[in-house]
Amino acid sequence: MNKLNKTLLVIFTVVLAGGIFSANAQIVYFNGLGRALVTSENLNGHMLRDTTGGQKKDTTSKRKSTDGYTVFDLGVNAQPNETLRASAILRVKNAFGGFYGDGASLVFRQIRLDGIIAKKVKYELGDIDLELTPYTLFNFNEMYHDYESDAFAMRRSVVAYENFNFGNKWRMQGAHAQSSFKFNKIIEKISVRGFSTRTKKSNYLSSPDRLLFGGRIEVLQSKFFQVGANLVRMVDLPQTAIDTLVNFKNNVATFDGKFTYGTDKLEFGLLGEFGFSKNSFRTKGIKDTVDGKDFFYDATVYAKYKPLNIKVFGSYREVGYFFSSPSAQTRRIYDYNATGPVSSPIPVGAHAANVSTGLPAGSLFTSVSNNSATRTPVMLDRMSDETARNTSIQTSLMNYLPQYNNITPYGQATPNRKGMSFGMSGGDVDRLIKADVTMDMLSEIVSEGTPDGKTRKFMGARGGAMLNLHKLLRFEKAITLSGGMRYEKTTRDGVNNINFTSSIIDVGLTVEVIKQLDLIGGYKGMMAKGNEFIAYRNQFNVIGGFNSFSGMNQTQSLLSGGIRYRFSKNTYFTAQGISSTNKFSPSDSNYGINQLFLNYTMIF
Repeated sequence: MNKLNKTLLVIFTVVLAGGIFSANAQIVYFNGLGRALVTSENLNGHMLRDTTGGQKKDTTSKRKSTDGYTVFDLGVNAQPNETLRASAILRVKNAFGGFYGDGASLVFRQIRLDGIIAKKVKYELGDIDLELTPYTLFNFNEMYHDYESDAFAMRRSVVAYENFNFGNKWRMQGAHAQSSFKFNKIIEKISVRGFSTRTKKSNYLSSPDRLLFGGRIEVLQSKFFQVGANLVRMVDLPQTAIDTLVNFKNNVATFDGKFTYGTDKLEFGLLGEFGFSKNSFRTKGIKDTVDGKDFFYDATVYAKYKPLNIKVFGSYREVGYFFSSPSAQTRRIYDYNATGPVSSPIPVGAHAANVSTGLPAGSLFTSVSNNSATRTPVMLDRMSDETARNTSIQTSLMNYLPQYNNITPYGQATPNRKGMSFGMSGGDVDRLIKADVTMDMLSEIVSEGTPDGKTRKFMGARGGAMLNLHKLLRFEKAITLSGGMRYEKTTRDGVNNINFTSSIIDVGLTVEVIKQLDLIGGYKGMMAKGNEFIAYRNQFNVIGGFNSFSGMNQTQSLLSGGIRYRFSKNTYFTAQGISSTNKFSPSDSNYGINQLFLNYTMIF
């Protein structure tokens, strides 16, 4: 029996079992996703030209390629009664070129049990998605793209789905339970949540199990006042490995609250969160080799005019140098490979050596050896590469490239930051316009990488708008114009001075030419210039040295245009032409990509 027949037999068995089970079950239903994706691209530019000896500079990247796959995710949900449900997602995937099912794979993408105990306690077992607060358990977005064009947003949504990036939740394997209790006096409701998951399985010879567990208690006094307490604990279990090099423990406890007061038209509010962290790394035979503990606080005031949904706010936060919350600070994308940077360390306090490319050797984004190099991945890769995402929580702060996010590379919980943020927002996606703008004025608390004690200063601006032109022009067909931007500037005086700027802009246009048929276009640009020193961490989350970004001067641009036909709200086909232009210093690293992208997605 060949692989295709085996696959069909398994699917038939699952469906048949569901049909048999439905005779005794109250409800059996199916959901899922089907997708066919093809990418054809052409690589060009100076990076590919001959050098001395007739050898190509880039000896590994394909000049032309056509790749893709067809995937079908079938979700089977069985609910025998109101208190129990079992669900599984079965995935069949066939890579482009796998004719007649050759090379097809069959896996279970998700298995989950959930239900209700005594009509009060909801629980989940298996593959679950968890989120608490931005300082405790939070999967933050590494780039600002709230107003990304449809052309690029559809491409990013594929990567998000494949890596379980559902909002700001982390995909975990474990158990989660929650319940609430209502009262008639003094308070309205108390909600309680608890979870326990395993973030890393053990290797008996060297690596122990790593657990993440915690919970939240929330008290809702009224619609005007609520408070909450959160606890997240990550710990290694040394008994699960015979020879453990490093054992890790981390505790984060926070308290948050919100007070609001308003009238029919106005609303005023005060909200915030503060808390503490404590972590330890213990090496074999030595107790508490590296310990760290610190605190943070974050407070915001706002005012809102309800008829127009206009809101203004101001906030101040201080996040300690040693504040450690892995489940909130872990990055979603790998700027480097999973094992960390391998570039020559720059001693703490020493002046960095000049690196004219502005890219550290050994990063995932450049690999130089014996006059041959792979191309440097750029915005197009970060948006479309399904393998560059990180899906596990890391105990040490991950290394990053400053041109993509230098102010808050670890999200709102980025340590060693203090300062103010303020801004405003207004409108709604269903109205004529939706827009917002935020300004950040932050600085370091503790100096890094310079002997004179000078600290970095950060200034940032981000925002955007979406304009429904058809509402303004009174057209029946939809016309939507969107635009977003982010600007960052980092400076430091003194011995190891810093002057680094980066900006990202995004513009998009969607025009419905006939019913359900859209013309879509988008432009995305990035520019980075200056010098910066980025610390990298060892296995104890201690700075081991600095990567130098000296003389960086790079410009990247993406231009996309195409069509989209919407069969229904969740089913569409899109065909796009994409041009990626990338200019670096020195100029012999420049290259471009021309790409044809086809995507049919059906969600049911």
